[in-house]
Amino acid sequence: MSRMSRNLILLLAVLLCLSGSGFAATALGSITIAGAEQSSGGTWDTGTVTATINGVSVSYTYGQYSTQASIASALGALISQKCSMPVYAHAVGNTLTLYQKGSNTISSASITSASNNPSLFSSNSFLVNAGGTWSFPVITGLSLPEGPAGMGFTITGTGFTANSQVTIGGVTATIIGVPTSTNITVQVPSGVTIGNVEVIVNGWLSPTWPFTVDTPQCN
Repeated sequence: MSRMSRNLILLLAVLLCLSGSGFAATALGSITIAGAEQSSGGTWDTGTVTATINGVSVSYTYGQYSTQASIASALGALISQKCSMPVYAHAVGNTLTLYQKGSNTISSASITSASNNPSLFSSNSFLVNAGGTWSFPVITGLSLPEGPAGMGFTITGTGFTANSQVTIGGVTATIIGVPTSTNITVQVPSGVTIGNVEVIVNGWLSPTWPFTVDTPQCN
């Protein structure tokens, strides 16, 4: 059976499971596999690409004949076939899209690529989202639980990047300074009445965190 046929059967099985459970297949976001297999002096690089989602892991070992598309396809199959995974995955070319499984939510997620020969190859043969790792943005706390428009507070969490965006009640918040991987300082935007906080990193949305927007009572 060809790889295309296996992938088609897997995708149909995923969609049948989703429809049978009564939930729509909600795309959470996509990840790209970049790079190419390296060789040096007749030695081909080998390594692993590992996906860990809510503490559940699967790994794929790459080698001489691996390509971006073959890694994305294999990783998608491994994720979808593991019953304890909270998501499904489907690959098209070198792009891997994660889909919500039922009512599950992601509390933590990462996909990493690592060479088994770092002394021979100075960089990974294959990259995840143009880097060695990818992490899902997760909020773990706020420096203040409530406040009025214009007030600043800090969001703590994981998986943030310098180009992170933040919305409060669906309204884009102004970011103060440069976000780090674990902290973002923002101002509460004007016109917000409901204050759920959400961090967006390269199109991936974190689970929301509750925040109360105060309305000053002027005398």
